[in-house]
Amino acid sequence: MRPSRLPTRLAGIAVLVSLCALAGCGGSSDPNLVHVSGTVTVDGKPLQLGMIVFEPDPAKGNRGQQGHADIKDGKFDTRQSGKGVAPGAQMVRITGGDGVNPEPFTPFGNLLFEEHTTRMDVTKDQPPLQLDVPGAKAKKKP
Repeated sequence: MRPSRLPTRLAGIAVLVSLCALAGCGGSSDPNLVHVSGTVTVDGKPLQLGMIVFEPDPAKGNRGQQGHADIKDGKFDTRQSGKGVAPGAQMVRITGGDGVNPEPFTPFGNLLFEEHTTRMDVTKDQPPLQLDVPGAKAKKKP
């Protein structure tokens, strides 16, 4: 009977995972990236659940890594996702909902607004952002 190689394979996988963690796999260890945090409100009230995405704006000459963060109870921080932002001109996209009954196809609950897009510059010493998204009130205006 042949001895099982499973313990050897598991040990090899554990070593690879440890080396990857030490090398910073999965995180943004690039010193040129900036982490951005802040608050998102909808008509002045904290956005319950959502996502914010920072895309370098190529029209303004910015290229680099896209950053993102989950929004919960109106707060976000790209450190939690490990996806920092390339400093410079950004297209910022915000999606979010009321947090009621989130499911795989509606992860933020009932959507409160269409995807909101704005442009801004992110600096190396970026202070926390305060973003207000016009919600249902803005949609109902004639």
